[in-house]
Amino acid sequence: MTDFAPSTFIFVALNCEAKPLIQAWRLKKLPQKQPFALYRNADIVVVISGVGKIAMAGAVAYAMAQFPDVAQPILLNFGIAGHRQQALGSCFLADKITDAETQRRFYPQLAFDASCPTLPLITLSRADADYSDENLRDMEASAFYEIAVKFSSSELIHCLKVVSDNAESALEKINEESVAAWVQARIADVEDMIAVLNRLRGSLPIPESELHKQLLEQFHFTATNAAKLHTLLNRWQVLNRAATFNLAGTKAGNAKELLAWLESQLEKNRYYL
Repeated sequence: MTDFAPSTFIFVALNCEAKPLIQAWRLKKLPQKQPFALYRNADIVVVISGVGKIAMAGAVAYAMAQFPDVAQPILLNFGIAGHRQQALGSCFLADKITDAETQRRFYPQLAFDASCPTLPLITLSRADADYSDENLRDMEASAFYEIAVKFSSSELIHCLKVVSDNAESALEKINEESVAAWVQARIADVEDMIAVLNRLRGSLPIPESELHKQLLEQFHFTATNAAKLHTLLNRWQVLNRAATFNLAGTKAGNAKELLAWLESQLEKNRYYL
Protein backbone atom coordinates (compact mmCIF):
# COMPACT_ATOMS: atom_id res chain seq x y z
CA MET A 1 0.00 0.00 0.00
CA THR A 2 1.08 3.56 -0.70
CA ASP A 3 0.28 6.74 1.14
CA PHE A 4 0.17 8.86 -2.02
CA ALA A 5 -3.24 10.36 -2.78
CA PRO A 6 -4.75 8.94 -5.99
CA SER A 7 -6.02 11.29 -8.70
CA THR A 8 -8.30 8.94 -10.66
CA PHE A 9 -11.39 7.07 -9.48
CA ILE A 10 -13.09 4.50 -11.72
CA PHE A 11 -16.56 3.29 -10.73
CA VAL A 12 -17.90 -0.02 -12.05
CA ALA A 13 -21.04 -1.91 -11.12
CA LEU A 14 -19.84 -5.50 -11.46
CA ASN A 15 -16.93 -7.58 -10.22
CA CYS A 16 -16.35 -8.92 -13.74
CA GLU A 17 -15.97 -5.34 -15.00
CA ALA A 18 -13.38 -4.59 -12.33
CA LYS A 19 -11.28 -7.77 -12.49
CA PRO A 20 -9.39 -7.02 -15.75
CA LEU A 21 -8.57 -3.50 -14.49
CA ILE A 22 -7.36 -4.81 -11.14
CA GLN A 23 -5.09 -7.34 -12.82
CA ALA A 24 -3.75 -4.98 -15.50
CA TRP A 25 -2.85 -2.25 -13.02
CA ARG A 26 -1.91 -4.54 -10.11
CA LEU A 27 -4.35 -2.88 -7.75
CA LYS A 28 -4.56 -3.91 -4.11
CA LYS A 29 -7.77 -4.14 -2.14
CA LEU A 30 -8.09 -1.80 0.82
CA PRO A 31 -7.65 -4.16 3.78
CA GLN A 32 -10.20 -2.74 6.19
CA LYS A 33 -13.86 -3.72 6.01
CA GLN A 34 -15.64 -1.49 3.49
CA PRO A 35 -19.29 -1.15 2.41
CA PHE A 36 -17.95 -1.08 -1.18
CA ALA A 37 -14.91 -2.90 -2.55
CA LEU A 38 -12.05 -0.45 -3.26
CA TYR A 39 -8.84 -1.41 -5.09
CA ARG A 40 -5.96 1.02 -5.58
CA ASN A 41 -2.40 1.80 -6.46
CA ALA A 42 -0.59 5.15 -6.16
CA ASP A 43 -2.70 6.86 -8.82
CA ILE A 44 -5.93 4.94 -9.42
CA VAL A 45 -8.82 3.67 -7.31
CA VAL A 46 -11.35 1.20 -8.76
CA VAL A 47 -14.64 1.06 -6.86
CA ILE A 48 -17.22 -1.73 -7.29
CA SER A 49 -20.65 -0.27 -6.53
CA GLY A 50 -23.11 -3.04 -7.30
CA VAL A 51 -26.00 -2.68 -9.74
CA GLY A 52 -28.37 0.29 -9.81
CA LYS A 53 -28.56 4.01 -9.17
CA ILE A 54 -28.76 3.88 -5.38
CA ALA A 55 -25.73 1.62 -5.14
CA MET A 56 -23.71 3.81 -7.50
CA ALA A 57 -24.63 7.06 -5.74
CA GLY A 58 -23.59 5.55 -2.42
CA ALA A 59 -20.32 4.27 -3.84
CA VAL A 60 -19.32 7.65 -5.26
CA ALA A 61 -20.11 9.50 -2.04
CA TYR A 62 -18.36 6.88 0.08
CA ALA A 63 -15.21 6.70 -2.05
CA MET A 64 -14.78 10.46 -2.16
CA ALA A 65 -15.22 10.64 1.62
CA GLN A 66 -12.26 8.28 1.97
CA PHE A 67 -10.02 10.67 0.01
CA PRO A 68 -11.24 14.17 1.00
CA ASP A 69 -7.96 15.94 0.22
CA VAL A 70 -7.83 15.06 -3.49
CA ALA A 71 -8.37 18.26 -5.48
CA GLN A 72 -10.22 17.95 -8.80
CA PRO A 73 -10.16 14.16 -9.07
CA ILE A 74 -10.82 12.38 -12.36
CA LEU A 75 -14.09 10.44 -11.97
CA LEU A 76 -14.95 7.83 -14.57
CA ASN A 77 -17.93 5.47 -14.75
CA PHE A 78 -16.85 2.49 -16.85
CA GLY A 79 -18.83 -0.61 -17.71
CA ILE A 80 -21.27 -2.34 -20.00
CA ALA A 81 -24.36 -0.88 -21.66
CA GLY A 82 -26.92 -1.94 -24.22
CA HIS A 83 -27.63 -0.37 -27.62
CA ARG A 84 -30.05 -1.13 -30.43
CA GLN A 85 -27.52 -1.72 -33.20
CA GLN A 86 -23.94 -1.08 -32.10
CA ALA A 87 -21.61 -4.09 -32.20
CA LEU A 88 -20.89 -6.06 -29.05
CA GLY A 89 -17.63 -4.93 -27.49
CA SER A 90 -17.64 -1.49 -29.15
CA CYS A 91 -16.80 1.45 -26.89
CA PHE A 92 -18.48 4.86 -26.58
CA LEU A 93 -18.21 8.01 -24.48
CA ALA A 94 -21.51 9.47 -23.24
CA ASP A 95 -22.18 12.99 -24.52
CA LYS A 96 -25.59 13.27 -22.84
CA ILE A 97 -27.01 11.37 -19.87
CA THR A 98 -30.76 11.12 -19.20
CA ASP A 99 -32.40 9.64 -16.13
CA ALA A 100 -35.44 7.72 -17.44
CA GLU A 101 -37.39 8.17 -14.19
CA THR A 102 -36.81 11.84 -13.40
CA GLN A 103 -36.01 13.03 -16.94
CA ARG A 104 -33.06 14.97 -15.54
CA ARG A 105 -30.39 15.49 -18.17
CA PHE A 106 -26.65 15.93 -17.72
CA TYR A 107 -24.16 17.07 -20.33
CA PRO A 108 -20.56 15.94 -19.74
CA GLN A 109 -18.08 18.61 -20.80
CA LEU A 110 -16.08 17.24 -23.75
CA ALA A 111 -13.23 19.74 -23.50
CA PHE A 112 -10.88 17.46 -25.46
CA ASP A 113 -10.74 15.35 -28.61
CA ALA A 114 -12.30 12.04 -27.62
CA SER A 115 -10.41 8.93 -28.74
CA CYS A 116 -13.65 6.99 -29.14
CA PRO A 117 -17.04 7.97 -30.64
CA THR A 118 -19.80 9.50 -28.53
CA LEU A 119 -23.46 8.60 -28.03
CA PRO A 120 -26.26 9.72 -25.70
CA LEU A 121 -27.01 7.43 -22.77
CA ILE A 122 -30.20 6.74 -20.81
CA THR A 123 -30.18 5.29 -17.29
CA LEU A 124 -33.00 2.91 -16.41
CA SER A 125 -34.15 1.63 -13.03
CA ARG A 126 -34.39 -1.90 -14.36
CA ALA A 127 -32.92 -3.69 -17.34
CA ASP A 128 -35.16 -4.22 -20.35
CA ALA A 129 -34.81 -5.23 -24.00
CA ASP A 130 -36.61 -2.25 -25.55
CA TYR A 131 -34.05 -0.93 -28.03
CA SER A 132 -36.37 1.80 -29.34
CA ASP A 133 -33.90 4.66 -29.75
CA GLU A 134 -30.25 5.50 -30.33
CA ASN A 135 -29.34 5.80 -26.65
CA LEU A 136 -26.88 3.62 -24.85
CA ARG A 137 -28.73 2.00 -21.94
CA ASP A 138 -27.41 1.33 -18.44
CA MET A 139 -28.55 1.40 -14.80
CA GLU A 140 -25.99 3.65 -13.05
CA ALA A 141 -24.68 6.59 -15.10
CA SER A 142 -27.18 9.31 -14.15
CA ALA A 143 -26.69 8.66 -10.43
CA PHE A 144 -22.93 8.55 -10.91
CA TYR A 145 -22.87 11.90 -12.68
CA GLU A 146 -25.31 13.65 -10.35
CA ILE A 147 -23.19 12.81 -7.29
CA ALA A 148 -19.78 13.12 -8.99
CA VAL A 149 -20.28 16.79 -9.92
CA LYS A 150 -20.36 17.57 -6.20
CA PHE A 151 -16.74 16.45 -5.90
CA SER A 152 -14.93 17.56 -9.06
CA SER A 153 -15.01 19.80 -12.10
CA SER A 154 -17.42 18.56 -14.77
CA GLU A 155 -14.67 18.46 -17.43
CA LEU A 156 -13.13 15.60 -15.46
CA ILE A 157 -16.29 13.50 -15.04
CA HIS A 158 -17.25 11.04 -17.78
CA CYS A 159 -18.99 7.77 -18.60
CA LEU A 160 -17.26 5.27 -20.89
CA LYS A 161 -19.41 2.33 -21.95
CA VAL A 162 -18.79 -1.00 -23.72
CA VAL A 163 -21.74 -2.46 -25.64
CA SER A 164 -22.84 -5.79 -24.13
CA ASP A 165 -26.23 -6.38 -25.75
CA ASN A 166 -28.29 -5.25 -28.71
CA ALA A 167 -31.41 -6.17 -30.68
CA GLU A 168 -29.68 -9.23 -32.15
CA SER A 169 -27.96 -10.40 -28.96
CA ALA A 170 -30.28 -10.15 -25.97
CA LEU A 171 -29.52 -9.40 -22.33
CA GLU A 172 -29.91 -13.07 -21.43
CA LYS A 173 -26.78 -13.92 -23.39
CA ILE A 174 -24.51 -11.76 -21.25
CA ASN A 175 -22.17 -13.70 -18.94
CA GLU A 176 -19.23 -12.83 -16.73
CA GLU A 177 -16.66 -14.32 -19.11
CA SER A 178 -17.90 -12.21 -22.03
CA VAL A 179 -17.98 -9.04 -19.94
CA ALA A 180 -14.43 -9.61 -18.70
CA ALA A 181 -13.24 -10.21 -22.27
CA TRP A 182 -14.89 -7.02 -23.56
CA VAL A 183 -13.39 -4.99 -20.71
CA GLN A 184 -9.96 -6.53 -21.25
CA ALA A 185 -10.07 -5.50 -24.90
CA ARG A 186 -10.89 -1.91 -23.92
CA ILE A 187 -8.28 -1.28 -21.23
CA ALA A 188 -6.23 0.75 -23.72
CA ASP A 189 -9.25 3.02 -24.28
CA VAL A 190 -9.61 3.54 -20.53
CA GLU A 191 -5.91 4.34 -20.22
CA ASP A 192 -6.12 6.79 -23.13
CA MET A 193 -9.08 8.47 -21.45
CA ILE A 194 -7.22 8.78 -18.15
CA ALA A 195 -4.18 10.26 -19.92
CA VAL A 196 -6.34 12.87 -21.72
CA LEU A 197 -8.13 13.82 -18.51
CA ASN A 198 -4.85 14.05 -16.58
CA ARG A 199 -3.56 16.57 -19.12
CA LEU A 200 -6.80 18.52 -18.85
CA ARG A 201 -6.69 18.37 -15.07
CA GLY A 202 -3.24 19.92 -15.10
CA SER A 203 -4.54 22.92 -17.06
CA LEU A 204 -7.46 23.71 -14.76
CA PRO A 205 -7.07 26.46 -12.16
CA ILE A 206 -6.84 25.56 -8.48
CA PRO A 207 -9.17 27.46 -6.13
CA GLU A 208 -7.61 30.32 -4.22
CA SER A 209 -6.76 28.79 -0.88
CA GLU A 210 -7.17 32.08 0.92
CA LEU A 211 -10.66 32.58 -0.51
CA HIS A 212 -11.67 29.06 0.44
CA LYS A 213 -10.28 29.58 3.92
CA GLN A 214 -12.03 32.95 4.24
CA LEU A 215 -15.41 31.50 3.32
CA LEU A 216 -15.00 28.55 5.68
CA GLU A 217 -14.20 30.98 8.50
CA GLN A 218 -17.04 33.38 7.68
CA PHE A 219 -19.82 30.80 7.33
CA HIS A 220 -20.62 27.54 9.09
CA PHE A 221 -20.20 24.62 6.65
CA THR A 222 -20.80 20.96 7.36
CA ALA A 223 -18.03 18.63 6.14
CA THR A 224 -20.11 17.70 3.09
CA ASN A 225 -20.88 21.31 2.21
CA ALA A 226 -17.24 22.32 2.69
CA ALA A 227 -16.30 19.75 0.03
CA LYS A 228 -19.11 21.06 -2.16
CA LEU A 229 -17.80 24.62 -1.76
CA HIS A 230 -14.35 23.46 -2.85
CA THR A 231 -15.80 21.95 -6.05
CA LEU A 232 -18.06 24.90 -6.85
CA LEU A 233 -15.23 27.40 -6.43
CA ASN A 234 -13.14 25.33 -8.85
CA ARG A 235 -15.86 25.43 -11.45
CA TRP A 236 -16.61 29.12 -10.85
CA GLN A 237 -12.96 29.92 -11.54
CA VAL A 238 -13.02 27.97 -14.81
CA LEU A 239 -15.87 30.21 -16.00
CA ASN A 240 -14.52 33.45 -14.53
CA ARG A 241 -10.76 33.31 -15.00
CA ALA A 242 -10.16 37.05 -14.89
CA ALA A 243 -12.85 38.01 -12.39
CA THR A 244 -12.42 38.68 -8.69
CA PHE A 245 -14.83 36.86 -6.41
CA ASN A 246 -17.12 39.53 -4.94
CA LEU A 247 -18.61 38.11 -1.75
CA ALA A 248 -20.83 41.15 -1.19
CA GLY A 249 -22.35 40.61 -4.62
CA THR A 250 -23.64 37.20 -3.62
CA LYS A 251 -25.87 38.72 -0.90
CA ALA A 252 -25.35 35.47 1.03
CA GLY A 253 -26.18 35.50 4.71
CA ASN A 254 -25.17 31.90 5.41
CA ALA A 255 -23.42 28.90 3.89
CA LYS A 256 -26.60 27.52 2.31
CA GLU A 257 -27.32 30.80 0.51
CA LEU A 258 -23.71 31.06 -0.71
CA LEU A 259 -23.78 27.54 -2.18
CA ALA A 260 -27.14 28.24 -3.82
CA TRP A 261 -25.74 31.41 -5.40
CA LEU A 262 -22.67 29.61 -6.74
CA GLU A 263 -24.84 26.84 -8.19
CA SER A 264 -27.14 29.36 -9.85
CA GLN A 265 -24.18 31.08 -11.51
CA LEU A 266 -22.89 27.78 -12.84
CA GLU A 267 -26.30 26.71 -14.12
CA LYS A 268 -26.53 29.94 -16.12
CA ASN A 269 -23.45 28.75 -17.98
CA ARG A 270 -25.00 25.32 -18.67
CA TYR A 271 -22.34 23.29 -16.90
CA TYR A 272 -25.00 20.68 -16.24
CA LEU A 273 -28.78 20.69 -16.46
